[in-house]
Amino acid sequence: MLVAILALLVLGPERLPKVMRDMGRIVGDLRRTSDELRTEFLNADKLLDVPLSKPAEPAPAATPPPAAEAASTSAPDEPAFDREMREARARLRGT
Repeated sequence: MLVAILALLVLGPERLPKVMRDMGRIVGDLRRTSDELRTEFLNADKLLDVPLSKPAEPAPAATPPPAAEAASTSAPDEPAFDREMREARARLRGT
C-alpha cells in the first residue's frame, strides 16, 4: 500500500496507469519466457535418452537449398551435430 501511494505521488495520476500497464506487459513477458525455459529444461532429458549406438536419421526435408546440399556432402566423417548446425546456418543464410 505504501509503495502504491509513493508511486502515485512520484508519477502522478496521469502517468501511473501507463507505467503500470508497461510493468504488467514486462512481467507477463518474463513469465512466458520463464515458462518456456522451464519446459525446455524439463524436456531436455528426452533428447538425452536417444541411444548413442544407433545414429539418428534426419527428418526428410522438403527441398533443401543448394548451399545445404553442397555443404552436407563435403565432410562424410563429420559428427551429426556439427553437420546439422552447419545446415541450419546455411538455411538461415538462404532466408
